[in-house]
Amino acid sequence: MALRIFGSLPAVDIGLEFIEQIGQDLIHRRVHALTGWLIAALLALRHSIGRPLVTLYGPADMRARGGTVTLNFRDPAGAFIDHQTIEASAGERGISIRSGCFCNPGAGELAMGISPAEMSACFTRLSDRITYDDFRRCIDGKSTGAVRVSMGLATNFADVHAFVAFAREFLA
Repeated sequence: MALRIFGSLPAVDIGLEFIEQIGQDLIHRRVHALTGWLIAALLALRHSIGRPLVTLYGPADMRARGGTVTLNFRDPAGAFIDHQTIEASAGERGISIRSGCFCNPGAGELAMGISPAEMSACFTRLSDRITYDDFRRCIDGKSTGAVRVSMGLATNFADVHAFVAFAREFLA
């Protein structure tokens, strides 16, 4: 294992040289533009009854935002569409995203509107060793995580456009 790690160290130097050649400012502007377009496109998606397809977490503009967009999909009634379903469906189409609580469960529960009383009820009702799936079933009707889309050096407009086209498939 250690041999593989040390053997790949020259790649770090090559990668840093590559970033230096492109320039961090250009990378930042590109990620900024792609992220801004993605957010605007996603927030414009509405179900036929007018409800938004997504709930965006964080700023809706680019003033205080980086290249990561965290969101949940919702059905026409406003109910969460399971984030794991979204991730699996995206993966089937070759779109790489992440889903879950992103190792920050306290912030996740707050963002998803899960109250301390609901948390306590789940942990009281279930055994002292619950799984993530046990918790998901207990919080019935609320999301226990979100979808995360990240833009970076290798992301291009076709990637972002493909994700928006994928999102449109959930409109009803």
